[in-house]
Amino acid sequence: MERTPPQEKDIGHGYRDEMTDEPRELAAQDIEWVVDLAARRRQRIAGFAPRFWRPAPDARRVHSEWIGELIRSPDVVSLRTDRGFAIAAPNGNRLVVDDMAVDDAFWSTDGARLLGEVARRGPLRVVCPVPEPLRRQAVSELGLSVVETWWHRDLDPNPAPAESPLGDQPPVPAESLLGAEGVRLVPAPPIYAPGGPVLLVNAVASAAALAELEQAASRRGAVVAVVSQRPDAQHRDDQHRDDQPTADRPTVDGSTAVLLRAAGYRPTTEFFERLASGT
Repeated sequence: MERTPPQEKDIGHGYRDEMTDEPRELAAQDIEWVVDLAARRRQRIAGFAPRFWRPAPDARRVHSEWIGELIRSPDVVSLRTDRGFAIAAPNGNRLVVDDMAVDDAFWSTDGARLLGEVARRGPLRVVCPVPEPLRRQAVSELGLSVVETWWHRDLDPNPAPAESPLGDQPPVPAESLLGAEGVRLVPAPPIYAPGGPVLLVNAVASAAALAELEQAASRRGAVVAVVSQRPDAQHRDDQHRDDQPTADRPTVDGSTAVLLRAAGYRPTTEFFERLASGT
């Protein structure tokens, strides 16, 4: 009996490879394929946060250059199957998976294999946008839990001069907006174009304090505010209940969540890590 030849597919720039579900290293000839898959993924989720995740006009060129740098770096884990890819960059003692895209029907197979292979290389931190429930499920099934949630709200432009909480001072550098610890005005990643900088707040003292920060940031051109929430122990326990979160109802709880919802924020991105035993 003749052996049936393995099925082949184009993996970019005319290169062909046997169909396989096993993770393998990304190569330079895969860049165009990676950028295509990532662009389709960004398009799918952009409607959840139209301003925050608005693609930049030159997003494809910028992302292609960035992916090329990551693939060439010996410190970065960059893997693919035929239906998805995952790139994990070192940050401290963890590998951070942010750039990752998988065809929706294959998160439970290719997505799980990619995440499992990255997890063999070191402790993980995985970025999960809320409107990607299949990605979230694959990460949860790996045994990771939410350790941080980003909430976002679009800010109203306020070009009129107003009294600043800092008084009359020269412009504050983006990395130290308002001079307060845990508060920054940062540029959006270059693949996005929200129309201005982003206010990033690591802790919220009160609704009034948050509103003051928003107003001050708007006067400096900020168009989106992002607040980081660290879940409490009860939130972590709740993640293992049978009722799974959705894009409309992620697993967030506590007084900070109540405050943020009342202020018009919505959960946008969750960050997963493996919690230490007893945490």
